[in-house]
Amino acid sequence: MTFWQRLTATLLLALPLVAHAAGGNPQVVVQDATNALLGRITKEKEVLRKDPDALYRLVDENITPYVDVDGIARSVMGQYFRQATPAQQKEFARVFKQSLVRTYAKGLTSYENQKIVFKPYKAGPDPQKAQVNVDVHGSSGQIYPVTFQMQVDKAGEWKVRNLILNGINLGLTFRNQFGSAVEANRGSLDKAIAGWTPDTKAMEGSSAEAGKPNKTAKQ
Repeated sequence: MTFWQRLTATLLLALPLVAHAAGGNPQVVVQDATNALLGRITKEKEVLRKDPDALYRLVDENITPYVDVDGIARSVMGQYFRQATPAQQKEFARVFKQSLVRTYAKGLTSYENQKIVFKPYKAGPDPQKAQVNVDVHGSSGQIYPVTFQMQVDKAGEWKVRNLILNGINLGLTFRNQFGSAVEANRGSLDKAIAGWTPDTKAMEGSSAEAGKPNKTAKQ
């Protein structure tokens, strides 16, 4: 199993926990959110294994509501967002969400009860933004640091705006990949959008340089 598969599988459980931590008792929220998602995974295990569409729906229903998909899509398009037409902007947000769902779905099939340790939360100077740090414990003893960059949306809810996985900034990495796709298609946004898919293998290959897994972590 690859590093990316293990990590995304664990993040499937962590995302709803972080997103709801602002409302109510965090400990209760974490416990309830974890039990709810694990309950669905356990209950629907056989169906999810045989039916990819059911797996995609599970991810869409339990993960994407906690992610600012439109905001991340704008960031990924970078300078090209201003050049794009409203139709192109909307289409990329749709394609990006689809790729996000499929990527996490692949990770979910590889979940092996990895341990998640949330580090003590410290509020920053901007009440509309937050950073939540998590350690993901691998089955072989590795510890992978994960940072959730959060932002309050227009509805007043915390949403994930970016992830830094083991030293790899996903937002920046995807932006570079999209820029390369536009160049490869000779400036055609339509072709770059239509063919978009995140290159997770490239990120996995660079993880050793971006941030090596820790052997121990302070509890």
